[in-house]
Amino acid sequence: MPERLTEALRRLPILVVDDNPINVELLTDLLEDQGFTQVEGLLESREVVARCRQSMPALILLDIRMPHLDGHGVMRALESAFGSRGPAVIVLTAQVDEATRSQALSLGARDVVTKPFDHGEVLQRVRNALEVELRYARRHQEAVALERLVAERTRELELLSNTDPVTGLPNRRALMEALDGIMAGERGAAVLYIVLDALHDIARLHGHDVAERLVAQLGRGLAQWLPEGARQGLWGGAELLVVLPDPGYVALLELAGTLQHWLADEHAFDGMSLTMASRVGGAAGRGVAAQRLVQMAALALPDPGEAPVRFHSDALEAAQRDDLELNQALRGVTQRGELFLAYQPKLRMPTGEVIGAEALLRWEHPGRGLISPGRFIPMAEASGEILAIGDWVLEHSMQALTAWLAEGRVPADFSLAVNVAARQLCREGFAQDLLARLRRHGLPVEAFSIEVTESGLMADLSQARKQLAVLDREGIRVAIDDFGTGHSSLAYLKTLPVSTLKIDRAFVTGIAEHADDRQLAATVTALAHGMGCDVVAEGVETRGQAECLIAMGCDIGQGYLYARPLPAEAFLHWCADARASAETVPTG
Repeated sequence: MPERLTEALRRLPILVVDDNPINVELLTDLLEDQGFTQVEGLLESREVVARCRQSMPALILLDIRMPHLDGHGVMRALESAFGSRGPAVIVLTAQVDEATRSQALSLGARDVVTKPFDHGEVLQRVRNALEVELRYARRHQEAVALERLVAERTRELELLSNTDPVTGLPNRRALMEALDGIMAGERGAAVLYIVLDALHDIARLHGHDVAERLVAQLGRGLAQWLPEGARQGLWGGAELLVVLPDPGYVALLELAGTLQHWLADEHAFDGMSLTMASRVGGAAGRGVAAQRLVQMAALALPDPGEAPVRFHSDALEAAQRDDLELNQALRGVTQRGELFLAYQPKLRMPTGEVIGAEALLRWEHPGRGLISPGRFIPMAEASGEILAIGDWVLEHSMQALTAWLAEGRVPADFSLAVNVAARQLCREGFAQDLLARLRRHGLPVEAFSIEVTESGLMADLSQARKQLAVLDREGIRVAIDDFGTGHSSLAYLKTLPVSTLKIDRAFVTGIAEHADDRQLAATVTALAHGMGCDVVAEGVETRGQAECLIAMGCDIGQGYLYARPLPAEAFLHWCADARASAETVPTG
């Protein structure tokens, strides 16, 4: 830490809760090396409440993914046992999805730190949390000591305990008291949960002091738009909360939109003009516990990139819980035999010759049946499970291809393409690992290629370029999938060792009927050929589409016109039939 710890901070007890003893040892050593004297570790999450009853820590560093009782369950147990008297919690998690973060914050987490974490950042966040706890503790002691004084002084101290010490805004305690009071009325209550998305960027560019003072200014500024009886304050580091008597759905929606638009306007601050991108989740109800109403509003927060205002509904929460259950089912899916690969053939457009296939991942859940890749793959990418899944795909696709070539069930020049996710591609050593796998299976580099999306390349263009350059030097072909739907740019395409562009099905669907679609596809084809790349058309479903693509010089086609994605054995039978009766394969 940049500054020495005060004696008061050194003595504050800290509890590290993680089912991994290595993580516990790492954090306890890190904290003790910085001078904290009362650091304990706990491997069993079910013992947290009992340990707190024995000796209440000032701060808990809490892992989310634990057996028996996960971090969210621990926070619920702490809330049930101690209410507002419980310890502060900083959540440590490898999950980067917004739902996990929002749920942790709605359950009372003071902060969320993403693994792998920077030691200096963790230490600073621990110190910040403990300093706040120390301030609260000191103020509480002062309040107890001064309770004997006149009522005027007591009210002043009560105001301090309900105010965030950094921004001066009403804090979580004050907001909950206000919400309890509103819910005691006849109209019911409403909550608007506002996330200030741009705050972290402002803190990074201009400093935390600027960000904190800006939050204070914006928090106070919200008051001009609020109806009578409403109260606003600070719920978390980048979260504001508005509580008010329920005005009805239409009025509440209008208010949420007004606040979101006002935050997005320019705000004069310290000689600068700053805007604040935000998202708003809303909820309203009667006879609902105050904490539950706040949780409902937090669950309603739209994801980044969606419409910025969304309200809670039973269907929305059910869908989120379903997503959470599916996310949990993804853990360890590669060991349970639920994944399999389907193969869709690729054909040379002018001749109908089968030149290869694309391996497509499928998940058959034992209780839900086939899960759409469009649903589970984004979840796997957000949670990090995509790394294990991606390794599984590489290994099983190479095993299959090795067997097919050895048995003569595909031609010697057959090539299999595999999709690679952004996090997989940008992992250090990806290219060398892929090449080592090929050598281990005895596969020539010409027999294997990878497909990456435009958005995947842009996730970390520098690292992607580095990995692709290694593959290119060794002769591995690289295709850009869904070309034209993402960050298409000649400037970056020229710097990447790409051998194939795949025209997205969105451009292929109307190619036979619409001149604009034909022009777009022809432009992509000409662009690719000009760069020395092959062109693959995805989603070819009709003979008319195939004829148009052949006329404009498209090299390779794949789609339902030729074959759906097929399980391995069905695919091999299809290939055998295609070789035996080439004239039955539609080519346009």
